[in-house]
Amino acid sequence: MSCSDSYIDNVQRGGWYNYEAGLPELRLSTTGYYSQVGIPTIEVSGDVVYGGLIYKQNDEGNIQADIAVEITLYDIDTDELIAQRSFSQALIAEDNSVIHSQELFRFNETFEVEPGEYEVVVSVTDESSGKQMVRTNETSIENINDGIVSISEVQIFGKENAVRGANFVPVTTYDVPANLDSLKFMVQINNSTGTPINIRSNLKKFVADTSVAWPMSIQDYPRSSIRFQGIEYDEFEIIQSGSRRINQNGNIFIEYSYGQLELGNYRLEVFIEADNDLKTEGGREFGIKPAFYPAIKTTRQMAEPLAYIMTDKEYEELMSIKNDDSLKVAVDRFWLSNINNSNLAEDVISLYYTRVEEANKQFSNYKEGWKTDLGMVYILFGAPWTVNDVFNSRVILSYTYNLEDPERNFLFRVSDIRGKYFPFDNYILQREIYYYTIEYRQKQRWRTGLILTTDL
Repeated sequence: MSCSDSYIDNVQRGGWYNYEAGLPELRLSTTGYYSQVGIPTIEVSGDVVYGGLIYKQNDEGNIQADIAVEITLYDIDTDELIAQRSFSQALIAEDNSVIHSQELFRFNETFEVEPGEYEVVVSVTDESSGKQMVRTNETSIENINDGIVSISEVQIFGKENAVRGANFVPVTTYDVPANLDSLKFMVQINNSTGTPINIRSNLKKFVADTSVAWPMSIQDYPRSSIRFQGIEYDEFEIIQSGSRRINQNGNIFIEYSYGQLELGNYRLEVFIEADNDLKTEGGREFGIKPAFYPAIKTTRQMAEPLAYIMTDKEYEELMSIKNDDSLKVAVDRFWLSNINNSNLAEDVISLYYTRVEEANKQFSNYKEGWKTDLGMVYILFGAPWTVNDVFNSRVILSYTYNLEDPERNFLFRVSDIRGKYFPFDNYILQREIYYYTIEYRQKQRWRTGLILTTDL
């Protein structure tokens, strides 16, 4: 384990989910580079979630969603429209299970441009509902002159080896689900110095909090604890390092490949040196999350979030079960022994894990969204009536229109101001002893099924 200043300037992290209920779900990645024949190119990769769309029955008896995708490029310096491209796509499924699916429709478009800085605007419109999601990224391509060395943005691709014939696909978010168990990173080096260059790389894993959120009514996290800090960029383990010498000039693609990595937060760093001086650097940060993230699919993924409605003893006993079949029996027994009605239990279970998945999409950071303080409150109480953001350092979730009600307004403070080297919105609940009653009552509503008729 190393401990030192680990900040570098040129780091990409992928996007976040930007989930909004009722809107299409669009995830976006953009990269600028020079093609194999030296043409400046911008590559736009997007994912659209099947379950975020509205479906209708088509003439063949299947169900179908229709989307319209539009991609627009602007020159950042001049605001000039550089390119625009649009297409439509019909997404067809055989049954209604698709409305809950986290499977992805992927698209990839390339644009030939001049060197410069660009804003990429992508919109996806659900043609059944007319609702639209718009995402914006910035990307750049450096003008290659004699005597310089430059590095492109680092692209990351993943492949699920358990799927026969699977190919590498672009990873559009910071989060990489663990079922993508082969990772490939691509970076382009542009060398016009006329001299050899040395390329060094490090794959680092950072120390970070992985714990479930504490109850609402106990003491706050100690300020010096990893729970409060979230992620420690100064404490890391070097998983792998390497170096190579490149004697050729021109545009050179470098590939780094890794097998399955443990859950956690990582950075691939690339340093380029010429004449023993650091010329440029780049990197890509990413987080390995549980398989199929942000979806909840495995038995253990269903068991872990029950921390918020179980007693400490119940949860400790549940987590001590190592066999997946036995764990599933225990999870089912918990729900049915409390609700005593299989149909009612099915509806409650569906609601609970829908909120867990939505928490993953809305609050994901260095750990799963459901484990954050915001995720805990969202799972227990649902979407707030109003959200008040105060100077990007405090958020108040209100479950009442009376902002003076101390039991229905929850204050969260950011533990570390978001910035260049700390990109996460790590909001910490200001815990209060008087939350005990409302938290206990809400747990009982979940355990009895009353949550379907009485939510807060």
